Amino acid sequence: MLNDERLEDMAMLIIANAGAARGAAFEALSQAKRGDFTAAAACMKTAEDYSHAAHDAHSGLLKLDAKGEVPQLDLLLTHSQDHLLCAALAMDLIAEIVQLRREFCDMRALCAPPDSSP
Repeated sequence: MLNDERLEDMAMLIIANAGAARGAAFEALSQAKRGDFTAAAACMKTAEDYSHAAHDAHSGLLKLDAKGEVPQLDLLLTHSQDHLLCAALAMDLIAEIVQLRREFCDMRALCAPPDSSP
């Protein structure tokens, strides 16, 4: 059976990793706005790594709960799940926005008038 302190630690692990994932995803968006899609991809990879760590902790809690080893769900644990959901949603939407920006930049390059310099 998990004690309250261990449950709190696991919830904080989810919150910290989900927050870092969300932050890295928003950094990817900033990089894409600058046109640096290589940096944006690296930031999204970092976001995915943090997201996996958060999901691993969450999955661990779900497994323990299925065995009846989680004493009770509390507000902090619910809060951690909110962070996880928000991070996942942000990552999905930002990945789409980065892709759209990449496509827009590619189209703009194709539509640009030819260089008329001598």
